[in-house]
Amino acid sequence: MPTEPAQLALALFEVCLLLAGAGLVLWVVFNRAARTRWLGTNALPSDPFAPEAFILMGVLIFLTGFACQAVAQLSLGAVIAQARDRQGLTLVAYSVANYAGAFVAWRFMFPSLRRSWLAAPMEASAPVPALPWSKALRYGAATLLIALPLLSVISLAWKFVVDQLNLPDVPQDVIAIFTSTRSPLVVIGMLLVACVLAPIYEEMIFRAGIYRFCRQKLGRGWAMLISGVCFGALHANWAGFVPLAMLGMGLALVYEATGSIRGPIIAHGLFNLNTVLILLSGLKDIAS
Repeated sequence: MPTEPAQLALALFEVCLLLAGAGLVLWVVFNRAARTRWLGTNALPSDPFAPEAFILMGVLIFLTGFACQAVAQLSLGAVIAQARDRQGLTLVAYSVANYAGAFVAWRFMFPSLRRSWLAAPMEASAPVPALPWSKALRYGAATLLIALPLLSVISLAWKFVVDQLNLPDVPQDVIAIFTSTRSPLVVIGMLLVACVLAPIYEEMIFRAGIYRFCRQKLGRGWAMLISGVCFGALHANWAGFVPLAMLGMGLALVYEATGSIRGPIIAHGLFNLNTVLILLSGLKDIAS
């Protein structure tokens, strides 16, 4: 049981989130209009995405991110190696460089090269108004509330399967770094990476990239499954594979319902923030 005041407050907060999420799940299940809004909306416009364009995007993202990370290692490697909080600082510095380079490739380099390298002119799809950030925040918060109780049940069931199959059930390296870091500045940097930069990076790859490409080739169902499985596999952790795959499929639903990548980015960031708060508070260790 939690004993510290901060842990008690966070435990109460998590219980309230779970109860609110369970109520929201029931509301969606029994409210036809809500089900239609979340499951039947097709706000995401079609966008002709040729295989060569998809490959070009992937190559640009990974190569530019890798190049920026390599520059950061050459520039900061000696300084970081002598730092007291070396692991946390390494994670922050190199992740920021990688994600920043990848974002530049996705947001600026890829659209420019796609327009100039395509042999045939690309069909222009109807312009879609940008989703207001206030509405994206509402969708993100609702997604978090719906996901928490569902993923809690899925995680318990999947943990039982992992134990029965004797699969490795060890935390990701990044979790160990989070819990061992003591520098407040490094913790703030890691929160920035986990709750802002990583969600943007992963959503542009898995939802704006893999999901959108597979959606036009295979349909929504297969696209959700493929992008979700890839998302779960990226984290290279058996204990989290199925819950994260299901989360990835849920984020694809948000992408469909809003027609904007802003919704899943905010939902992803809030989910990571909630996970980080649990880790830093020690609640996970108490519960296990």
